[in-house]
Amino acid sequence: MAKKLIVIMIFLCAVFTCVIVYTRQQTDGEGPEIVADDSDLTLYRDDMTEPELLEGMSAIDEKDGDVSDTLTVESVYNVDDSTVVVSYAAKDNDNNVTKFKRTLKAEPKDEEDEPEEETEETSSDSAESSEDSAGDEKDDNSENVSMTPTQTPPEDEAEVLKEEQEAEAAAMPSQNPRIYLTDYLVTLSVGASWNPLDYVSEITDDADDTFALWRKIQVADEVNTSAAGTYECTYYVIDSQGNISNNATIRVVVE
Repeated sequence: MAKKLIVIMIFLCAVFTCVIVYTRQQTDGEGPEIVADDSDLTLYRDDMTEPELLEGMSAIDEKDGDVSDTLTVESVYNVDDSTVVVSYAAKDNDNNVTKFKRTLKAEPKDEEDEPEEETEETSSDSAESSEDSAGDEKDDNSENVSMTPTQTPPEDEAEVLKEEQEAEAAAMPSQNPRIYLTDYLVTLSVGASWNPLDYVSEITDDADDTFALWRKIQVADEVNTSAAGTYECTYYVIDSQGNISNNATIRVVVE
């Protein structure tokens, strides 16, 4: 009787193991692969629409195949006057999300109209005006201080980043979660400790509670505090309905 019971137990364990293995094999934990064909789009314009920004973009999932219809443009970030970074997202049927950043060249802005060529009359008028103002310039010499460009103070830059990103969060559809940070620009010394979750201030959603959302926070990119430099980390979260939050990006300066 005991031997028969042992055989039954072994058989049940084997069946249970097979079920677990099969379930794991059927579970899709990988998001789709996003591919950009940069030959289709190389120049960014300020008036571009989302369909135009999606030109040359595709998303292929190993299980679900082509899921390019789920591609969305999440944000457009101006690195400088000549470079723009566009952030994309796509998901498969199991709500596995992949994000992708694409760097584009910004279209040069129209140059201001060149000043008209001076005529002899205007030249003579300018000369007379210069002679008349020469004495005033000597008297008011203290007012003619040459202005040198100054760098934007860190606190002003941090405030600008905060305003931009909180405006992006506010513009998200009502069903999407929103994530906010305590700071969007921080400075750390080389060798300092870094925990990205310390900078998450608040997460809101129309359905999921905050505790559930905190466990779903995703952080893209890393900060290497052992090497001086400027790093960026992007936070986002996906709620139980598969809605993606805004991208909250913190800039970390290690010096």
